[in-house]
Amino acid sequence: MTRIHVLPGDLVNQIAAGEVVERPSSVVKELVENSLDAGATRVDVEINGGGVRWISVTDNGTGLPRSSARLAFQRHATSKIRSAEDLAGVRTLGFRGEALPSIASIARVRMRTRAHGETVGTELVGEGDGISGVSEVACPEGTRVEIADLFARVPARRKFLKSIATESTHVVRWLERIALAHPEVRFSLSREGRSSLLLLPTRDARERVIAVLSPGLGERLVPVAGEIPFARLTGFASPTDLQRGNTSDIHLYVNKRPVRDRLLLYAVREVYRDALAPGKHPVVALYLDVDPEQVDVNVHPAKWEVRFRQPDAIRRLLRDSLVAALGLGARRYASTLPARGYPLEGVVAESAPADFALASTGEQGSPPFAAVSEAPLVSQPGFAFASLRYLGQALGTFLVFEGPGSLILMDQHAAHERVLFERMRQMLLEGKLERQALLLPVRFELGRSAADVLAGASELMERSGFELEIGEGGLRGGVRVGVRTVPAVLTGRRNTDWRALLEETATALREPEAQESRDGLEGALHRILSTAACHAATRKGDRLGPRDVEGLLQSLDETIWFPNCPHGRPILSVLSEADIERRFLRR
Repeated sequence: MTRIHVLPGDLVNQIAAGEVVERPSSVVKELVENSLDAGATRVDVEINGGGVRWISVTDNGTGLPRSSARLAFQRHATSKIRSAEDLAGVRTLGFRGEALPSIASIARVRMRTRAHGETVGTELVGEGDGISGVSEVACPEGTRVEIADLFARVPARRKFLKSIATESTHVVRWLERIALAHPEVRFSLSREGRSSLLLLPTRDARERVIAVLSPGLGERLVPVAGEIPFARLTGFASPTDLQRGNTSDIHLYVNKRPVRDRLLLYAVREVYRDALAPGKHPVVALYLDVDPEQVDVNVHPAKWEVRFRQPDAIRRLLRDSLVAALGLGARRYASTLPARGYPLEGVVAESAPADFALASTGEQGSPPFAAVSEAPLVSQPGFAFASLRYLGQALGTFLVFEGPGSLILMDQHAAHERVLFERMRQMLLEGKLERQALLLPVRFELGRSAADVLAGASELMERSGFELEIGEGGLRGGVRVGVRTVPAVLTGRRNTDWRALLEETATALREPEAQESRDGLEGALHRILSTAACHAATRKGDRLGPRDVEGLLQSLDETIWFPNCPHGRPILSVLSEADIERRFLRR
């Protein structure tokens, strides 16, 4: 006979910890949020073993009086709220009273705290379902929490953690994320006894964005602002020519709380959708200040998710503010209206290929202008790119050719990028990748996080032809970096932005997924070479002469054919003679 029984307290806490504590960065998140709620202007974090062996968070906040310190380890004991009305208008980052008891159920916790006005502090040791020791201790005002042997009491959870490097990366990324919302606070991180991150207080959000995302990147971001009766949006967004290969630099905040909200992310992607290449993402730091009664932050114990009372109004606020900031003008967004019978100005039919936005001819079921695969053309026996008849360059980006029974558009950047990438990869495989020393090393500042990633990947960078100098802190809060050598195949282009190249390379390499990928070394080298090829390739607006085009076609013939550039954008769009004739009602 099945009987219902009450679970013991320590097991209840371990279940709760499974919702709150996913990995070491989750512990750091909970503790740092407590520090910020306590009014701290300085937060120092130390980790060892990726945070599994040891974590400490020290702040100069208000601290806890001795009379309240014991309650910190009791479930659902909190200073943040007192009633259901308080929950409806919560402004603090934490409020559930679950963090410390949940952490203590799966690790050993030691807390030292002293409130303002007290002459001596209090030390508490928590382990399991209670407090194992309380004593007086000399300590500065504020709080220090130490966590040892994370998941020691639930060893099965440790099996799901990644490498020390990956877990450390999660901690760094989270600290950078929360620091973007609190420019007035000094943050530091020490990993394995070495300083890894230092963010000094700044006068405003822009300076903190520059310090976290690097000077070169931060200074290019465009300010964003918008307001509706119950919400205000501020922040920064990248222009459409600045893009990333992943979403790691999309930072979204609601009332200074980092969130992973699908509604907000969709609004951002909606604006950039037609402006960025497939697989590319913008860089944004957007701060949404919402009336607490209009947003529910009590959706999940980890507090990553929120729900808005008026989601459509919030989406329009983000969308319209970004459009105005980026100067995109009137744009069409996700309409389901049919293409025929409506004004075409500023409108692109949903079913039309992005390349061609032409009105329908009225032929039922016929797409406005169908682009067919390049596969039948390229796979024809004896096909050679050099046999194509060059007609000219269109829109400063596309090369136009006449081929066998077809009209061909070629993205000059994507084609050249593929050629450079395959050339470097082949040279690397054969051990023939030559390096070219720059006449004078190119020096600039990078963000500390990016510089750390490049320093950790120095062997891979050298194998790829890059010899770098990673110096000490720069004058603008970053790290001084010098480029001494580059792959010789990349030196043909003038005015290469080496800083942007290295920033994007670091962004690709520091993704936890990249560190844990099955292809390992091959995957990392692919990211380095593809980023280098992208920056060295011809760009939109570069005028190519007939000899340049002839050389590009010859290089394509000498290259193993892939239909896309290394970042996934198609190289060719082939329009068959039959499709063109249908457009002119000849069929």
